[in-house]
Amino acid sequence: MNQRPKSYNRTISAIKRQRTAKLAKIAARSIYLKRKGQSELLANYMCDEFVALGGVYTKFLQGVLLRSEIMRKWHNPKRTNIFENLDTELIDLPALLKRELPKNRLAEIAQIQPQPFAAGSFGQVYYGLLRDGTPIIIKALRPLIRETLRYDLRLLGMFARSFFIKLYPNMQINVDDAINDFKNSTLHETDYVFEANFANELYEHYKDHPKFIIPKTYLDLCTPNLIVQEYLGGISVAQLLKLKEQGIDPAAYIDEQLGSDLNEQMITLGYELLYGIFTLPRIQGDPHPGNIKVLADNKIGLIDFGIAAPAPKEKSSFFGLIEEFEKVYHDAVDIEGLFGQFIRFFVSDLYRALKRLSELQVQNEDTPDLTKSLSKVAHQAFEKQAGPLDANTLRKQNKNILTVINSVVNKQNRFGFIVTIQSSEMLRAAQSYIATVESLGIQDDVLPVVFTSVIERLRAEMPELTQDDANTMSVGHAVEIITDWLERIADRDPVLFSSLIRRINVGRKELKQRAATKAPKAKTEVTERA
Repeated sequence: MNQRPKSYNRTISAIKRQRTAKLAKIAARSIYLKRKGQSELLANYMCDEFVALGGVYTKFLQGVLLRSEIMRKWHNPKRTNIFENLDTELIDLPALLKRELPKNRLAEIAQIQPQPFAAGSFGQVYYGLLRDGTPIIIKALRPLIRETLRYDLRLLGMFARSFFIKLYPNMQINVDDAINDFKNSTLHETDYVFEANFANELYEHYKDHPKFIIPKTYLDLCTPNLIVQEYLGGISVAQLLKLKEQGIDPAAYIDEQLGSDLNEQMITLGYELLYGIFTLPRIQGDPHPGNIKVLADNKIGLIDFGIAAPAPKEKSSFFGLIEEFEKVYHDAVDIEGLFGQFIRFFVSDLYRALKRLSELQVQNEDTPDLTKSLSKVAHQAFEKQAGPLDANTLRKQNKNILTVINSVVNKQNRFGFIVTIQSSEMLRAAQSYIATVESLGIQDDVLPVVFTSVIERLRAEMPELTQDDANTMSVGHAVEIITDWLERIADRDPVLFSSLIRRINVGRKELKQRAATKAPKAKTEVTERA
């Protein structure tokens, strides 16, 4: 029986009250700064306060920092500490080990350092030695994390709903689904049994790799509150980013300290992550700067396996997306192709509906593939408003896959997309890697090589990825999806609505009738032009 239930419960209740009041204050202040247009003050205030709260709030910053304007607007000199040097809490590690491990297992650990040398959002990391002299790390779960995490996630969810759309302001995204994805992945990070088994899974797969290093996990020493792994030395990318802010060139520093080529190492990491998306059931889903270790002999390692990113269900559509995204890094950007593949992956129902109706239309110059027609209209609409956009401009924006498309063709959501964020952990992993490379300033030397080498290998090994997905959607269902979509466009832009509907023959009468009820102005124009 718990010998201190009253004091324990009072402690938990006090923490919850304190955080509720604190987050309410942060929300009120943030809304005020947003309304005043003081974006830099907002970024600095919100980030500093979230760091002070710690735990899941720091995890939120890790998830969005490198993929948003916050990185450029948050000026705290200690901002990179969120990746590996957070504040620590008092943990009696010898006592914890004694409680968690039987005597025969405990005897395998010969030495421990009582003070942590690193700390993350949910765990603290200690150095130790096995009896045979092998250096190890012992990761211990922070006190009270499990007891307060779900409550914190609810608070953060309420806060995020006020700001999430502002990250992707031109798209309709199911915010609840996006927040739930973040919650689920975060809760996984306190499941040390899962993390230990996943780390071991990756270790077994890569243990013979000459350059990509995953530390060994000692499963017989792991418990729900402890993870014991091989110690991986080297220099973290988070440390390199600190040096870069001080004016030190990261690549030159790595060459001097380790004799390694940073570009080659980041190519190795990116190659294995991207190739693993298509060949493994799941990859490490959190390759942020604190989890990447640069080693001697051109080796590179990953640590921290609390987030697993499952492979996408529709691999061919993701392959099509990265094929188009690769062109951005080779000065051959195809806006129409990129837009079409974006629809295929993120708005898959609409893509399949357009494809289904295209199959029933006479394919000639007047009635082309509907997805291509939509892409052409989107390209023309963007150039009319913003002028030509080349690959160099896209690269300089340093944005992720979502926001590249967002900035290119979908201002004010004029195309009425309801985006489905499928494979969110995998996308976050890919975007975190890209953002890390960009933060190091080596994207032009690294990313083209990664994309090209992986795509060429996949084309050779998995030619089925180059094929469009089989379409079994009924015509009736396709018409229903397209009419609902056109209704949303009619509300926003009757002229665009007219331009699109002229290209659709199958189900055209029903499309016009249903959409016209939403857009009287469009009805007149469609009648005149149809």
